[in-house]
Amino acid sequence: MRRFSPRSLLSAIALSLVIFIIIFIFNHQSPNEVEPVQEKCNCPPVVETASVINKSTIVKQEVSNITKPETTPVPTTKPTTSSSSSSTIPPLPPCQPVDKNSSVQRAIIIYYPHHQGEYFFPEVRWLYRSWAEMLLSQPSTWRTDFVIFTYNFSAEFRSLGCVNRVRQNKQEPSVCRLFLYIPIQFRTPNLTSNNFEHAFTAAKNLAKVYNESVEQMVTIPVVNDSKTFDVKRSQLLYNVLRTYGYIDSINTIYEGYHTFSMYDFVLRTDIDVFIYRHFGKYIPQNCTLLTGGGGYGTDFNRRKLARISRDMGFAFSGMSGMGSTWYGSAHDGYLVANQTLYGMLWLAQYEFATPERESKLGTLMWPEWHYGVLLLYGQHLAINHLVGTNQIRVVIGHNLLDQSSTDASQAYVQNGIRLNLHCWHTNDRFSKFAFKLGHYNQTDLEKYRNDTTAQAYAMRMALESKYMTLEQMANLVRTNSSTASS
Repeated sequence: MRRFSPRSLLSAIALSLVIFIIIFIFNHQSPNEVEPVQEKCNCPPVVETASVINKSTIVKQEVSNITKPETTPVPTTKPTTSSSSSSTIPPLPPCQPVDKNSSVQRAIIIYYPHHQGEYFFPEVRWLYRSWAEMLLSQPSTWRTDFVIFTYNFSAEFRSLGCVNRVRQNKQEPSVCRLFLYIPIQFRTPNLTSNNFEHAFTAAKNLAKVYNESVEQMVTIPVVNDSKTFDVKRSQLLYNVLRTYGYIDSINTIYEGYHTFSMYDFVLRTDIDVFIYRHFGKYIPQNCTLLTGGGGYGTDFNRRKLARISRDMGFAFSGMSGMGSTWYGSAHDGYLVANQTLYGMLWLAQYEFATPERESKLGTLMWPEWHYGVLLLYGQHLAINHLVGTNQIRVVIGHNLLDQSSTDASQAYVQNGIRLNLHCWHTNDRFSKFAFKLGHYNQTDLEKYRNDTTAQAYAMRMALESKYMTLEQMANLVRTNSSTASS
C-alpha cells in the first residue's frame, strides 16, 4: 500500500484551494460581465384602462378596467395629468359661482339601508325633522330637497310625503325624493341577470297597490348609461366590498348622478346628522367643494397613503383630514365618488390582509391603519388626486360641517357658521346610542325649546321626530316649504 508523504499531502491541499478560488471567482463575476437571471414575478398584473387619456384636457374618468376573470384585477385609472411636472397640469375648470340671490336648487343626499331599518330609521326621522326646520331659514327663491337612495319604497316613506321622481324645474317646492337603488351586497347573479330586469319586482308590485305608474319608476343603476354604470366595476364591488358597510353611501353618488345632476349644490352626508339652521342660507363660494373634518390621519398613514397614490399612478397634493360629508356642486361630488370607489377597491385588495378585512384584529391597529375607515382612506386618495390634477377645488370646513351634537355652550353656535351637527361615538348628550336605548324618554322637551345651544337643538329635533307622526312631519315640510317660498 502506497503511503503519502506530508509534503504530498500539503501539495494536494494547496491545489484544492487554488481550484476552489478559481470556481468562486467564476461564479461571482460582476453584473457587467454576466447577465443576471430574471426571476418570475407572481404578482397580479396591472391592467390598463379602457380608454387613453389626453393630458392636455381635463377628462372625467368614467370607465373602469376590463380584466380577465382568471386574473386579480387592479381597479384604478391613469391620472389625467402628470403629478411630476406642473407644466403638464391643466388649469382649473372655469369658475362660475352661483349667485345666492338667484334661484338656488340644493339636495341633501343620504343612503338608507332598508334591511337595517329598525336601527337607522330613527336617524332618518330626526334628519328629516331638522331638514323641515331648516326650510324656514332658506330664502324664498331657494329649494332644498331631501334625496334618499334605498331599495324599498316602504309605507313609512310614503307617509313622509316622499316621491319617486326627479326634480323638473326650479319652481317645484322642496320635497323628499326617494330613488330605488340596489345595494352592492344584493347584486347576486339572479338580480343582475338580464340587466337587472327582475331586481325591482317587489317595488313595482307595491307601487301598483298605491296606483302608481310602474313604467315611470326611477331605479338605479341605469345599465345603459356608461357615465354612471360600469358592469365590470359593479361586479368587482360585489366580489371585494359587499361586506363593507359604507360602500353604498359612495356608490349611490356615482350611479345615481342623473337623479341629482340638476342641483346647484348637494350635501352628501351620513344619516346620523342634524341639518342646522345656518345651512338654510349658506352655499359654498368660488366653486369650492367643502368637506367636514376627519380624524383618521396619522403621520404613519399619511406617508402610507402618499406611497399608495404613487403605486396607483395618482397625483398627491398633500391634503389630509377630510371628513365624509361633502357640500359642493353635483359634478364635484360625482367626480370624488368615482375616484373614491377606485381607491377603496385598490386598498381593499392590496393594502389590507384578510384578517383585517374580516375585522379579526378589531381596532388593534387604530388609528394607524384600520379597515373600518376604508371609505375615508379611499376618499383621501381621490381628493388628493383630483386636487393635484386641478379638477376640483377643496376646502376642509372645520367649523362648518360635521359639528358636535354634544356642545352646550352658546359661543359654539354663535361663533362661526355651523351647517350640520354630527353624532359621534359618545355617551354625552346628545348621544345617538342613548337616544335609541330610550335613555331620553323621560326628558322634558320644553326645557330645550328656547335653548339655542347645539346640544339642545339636537335633543329637540330628535325628541320631536319621535313624538310626531310621520304624517305630521310631512305636513310640517309642506307648510315650512310654502312659508319659505311665499
